[in-house]
Formats: sequence, structure tokens, C-alpha cells
Amino acid sequence: MKIIQINNTDLPGARFNGYNLQKNFNSRGINTKQLVYEKLSNDENVITFSDSVNTSDIYREFENKYSIKSIVFPYAHKIMNMREFLDADIVHYHLIHNYILSILDFPKLVSLKKSVWTIHDPWVFTGHCIYPMNCKKYLSGCIDCEHLDRNFSMLRDNAADMWELKKKIFNSFDIDIVVASKWMKNLINESPITQSFKRIHIIPFGINLDKYKVDDNRKAKIRKKLGIPQDEIVLFFRADRSAYKGLDLIKEMLDRLNVNKRVALLTVGEAGLLNRYRLKYKVIDFGWLNNEDEIADLYACSDIFLMPSTAEAFGVMAIEAMASSIPVIVMEGTALPDVVNAPQCGIVFSKNNVGDFVSKVEWLINNAEERLNRGKLCRVLAEERYDENQYFDAMLDLYKDIIRGSK
Repeated sequence: MKIIQINNTDLPGARFNGYNLQKNFNSRGINTKQLVYEKLSNDENVITFSDSVNTSDIYREFENKYSIKSIVFPYAHKIMNMREFLDADIVHYHLIHNYILSILDFPKLVSLKKSVWTIHDPWVFTGHCIYPMNCKKYLSGCIDCEHLDRNFSMLRDNAADMWELKKKIFNSFDIDIVVASKWMKNLINESPITQSFKRIHIIPFGINLDKYKVDDNRKAKIRKKLGIPQDEIVLFFRADRSAYKGLDLIKEMLDRLNVNKRVALLTVGEAGLLNRYRLKYKVIDFGWLNNEDEIADLYACSDIFLMPSTAEAFGVMAIEAMASSIPVIVMEGTALPDVVNAPQCGIVFSKNNVGDFVSKVEWLINNAEERLNRGKLCRVLAEERYDENQYFDAMLDLYKDIIRGSK
């Protein structure tokens, strides 16, 4: 069996963009390549399809100017003539809207090979945005868009035309679809653009659970290295300006948090977004980290993980936290409550209710036994649902079924 994974890049997002899939399959002796526009690794099985002269920015600027998305990128024509593509038995597409493919070329691509498409977010059935949030216009045509500033933003309202184009392209699409959550499958089923997608497979992403296994010695060692006292409460979260990641909710919670314990804030993402809290809390920013071992150490020394995303189709950081035996607090209205099995395992607060968020954080801070018990439940859940080997095996089984013609 020869397999191709297609994405815009390899290392960032390796756990869900096909890179780890190809690594695992090649370790099993299964011929797998990843085709990307931007190659950052030294992996011989990752092959770039970029131009000899970088023209991606030119296409991007053109699309921004005319308020269109994934229309003019020409790389499908190069991909379909690459030897790796021609020899493939299965082609698995990932984030095709990350400036690599034209959706006008996509039907041609999938007609040439047995194909799988992992849909990571709702962009495929909206007029332009990655997440529609509370807006329901994606169900009826995205006419008169009121949120042109949302990513992927538009200079003028071309959302309805893009919606109609997507409907024309995808409404009769014959391809196996993979999603990571029930939440995402439900959205696909209700959209007029994707209602014709009949073969939808829920396959949650997985992680290397061994990397995140924590014991008291590891926790103490990492805290000592970072200068964090053993009795200090550590809140860990992603610092991101994106409206989807809930940083504003975290800030409002921190403004109102009132506990009799010292609290440290660990962040990954963008440094400096919590500077105004440095008098009240110890703030340690780590910026963007691509090294999984370094990220695993941050989970290992933390007590609570905060992930109040306002939009989330899965949430890899949530399962990393659970694998690290720390409780996770999420907000209702996304895929996350189901992913963390709230309220039995993870903890959920009411949508946009900062008071409820504060009370849940204070409750965990003040109850060490509850943190410990919840952490143990989280680890068990991660072992049951989110072992990367389960993800690899499920994906390989799907490929085999497709080749045999049973899917």
C-alpha cells in the first residue's frame, strides 16, 4: 500500500496534519509520503510542491484583494503530476484551505485517486469564516455577512458567492470524510453544502501517552527547574489573540479570582499578553513551542488546564492535559465538553458566564483531592480514547476498507 498525506506544512500540527501518520506508517513498513508546500523537517518522506520561486504570497494577496479564498492557488496541477501522487493507492487531504489548493481543482484531484479528507473546522461550509460562532447564516447562504472581520476575513462582502460556489462544488462530492468529534459531524450533516457527504468517520486524534505520563518526582523536578514552589497552584493555558481561544474570558476570570493560595500562570502561544497580571500572579510565558517534550513538561508541572475556547472542533491540548493527569476546564458550546467527557471527567462552565468560570476555577484551586481525583479520571479517559496508536490503527483500517471497496 502506498499512501500520500497532503497538507500545507509538516512539523506545526504534526499530530493532526498527517506528519505523524506518515512517521508511524513508515515505521511499520508502509510506504507513506507527505506532500507539503512548506517543508520544515529534514524527513526524507516529506516532499515539497512549492515553486522554485515562492509565489504563495502573491496568490494570497490576490485573493485578499478580491475577497475570495482557495480559488487561484495552482498547486493541485503540480501535485497530480508528481510521481508520489501517481503511484499512490490512497491520498489523504488535510488543511486544504491553508493556501495550497483551489477548491475548483479539488474534484479533479479526488477523482484521480481513492481519497480521504480530514475536515478540521467548519470553513468548508461557511461563506468565509473558520468558525461561524453564534451566526447561523451558514445554514441559509451567508447572505449579508455581518462578520467580515472574522478569519478568513474579507475586504468586501463576497461570503454569499463563496457559499454558493462551495455548495456547487461539494454538494455531489463522493469522498470519505474524517472528523475528530461528534460536534463536527453534526455540523456537516446539517449544512446544505455538505449534506451529501454520506461516508463520515469519527476518528479522534491521538497522542503519545507515554510522553505525558506524570508522577510526583517528575512534577517536583520540573517545578524546581522553573523556580515554581511545590505548594503553588499552576494554571496552564494558551495565550492567543484569536477570538476563538477564549483569552478574554481567562483575563476576566483572573481579574475576579479570589483565593488564599499563590497562583502561577504558565502560557504557550504569544508572550506578553498577560503582563498586566504580573503584580497579582507569577507569569511565565514560553511563546510558541513546537517541541512536544517541552510542552509535556509544562503540563507535568501544572495543576489545572484552562481551555475556554469559544469555537473548537476538537482540542488536542485538552487531551494532552488529560493525559498529564490534570483536570481541564472548558466552556459549553464547542466540541470540548464531549472531548473531555464533562462533567464526569472534565469540567464545563456555562457559555460566556465568567462568574461560573471563576467559581469552577476557585473550586478546583481550593480542593486538592478533587484535582487529584479528576486528574486520575482524565488520564484513564485519555488512555481509553486518545492513544495515538488507536488513531493510527483506525486510519489504516479505513484506508484498507476504501481500497477493498467496502467504504
